[in-house]
Amino acid sequence: MKCAPTPLAFLLVLATAVATAGEESVDPESFVDKEFVIVDSTPSFEEAAGTAISAASKLGVRLDLRGLSPHERTGLTFSKEECSRSDLSYPCYVPRGRYDDGMYVSVEWSNDYRDFAKGLYLVMVASNVPGSSDTSEILEATRRIYPEAYARRAMMYVGCMH
Repeated sequence: MKCAPTPLAFLLVLATAVATAGEESVDPESFVDKEFVIVDSTPSFEEAAGTAISAASKLGVRLDLRGLSPHERTGLTFSKEECSRSDLSYPCYVPRGRYDDGMYVSVEWSNDYRDFAKGLYLVMVASNVPGSSDTSEILEATRRIYPEAYARRAMMYVGCMH
């Protein structure tokens, strides 16, 4: 797959890929199947961050909020400096699940996950390939403290972002 040379070109390619999802014209290598363990979802970033801090402590799992902060247009964003370092226009947000699998607590924006309810901040405890024993184990451990925790799958875009 050839990378789009500009942010505008990328957005046009991504919009086309999302609009035609499930059709034969979409490059299947641009998406990967991931599974996430989710503790909570809320329209409040502050509430989600508080739950994330508490969950990390209670579960003994590393907290990594990734330096994200709420943004009116994109839900979440990295700092202007981080966006610039990554050759992305501010605001920029890369959802968990591209290349950062594992167990750590984060807050993510639901709009960037296919088929998730929109407008929510998600408190995630783990991400991995579907059926991973690590994901099953952390879900079981998480449910001991957060009985309503659940695992959810999503196809994640892993194509070019610049």
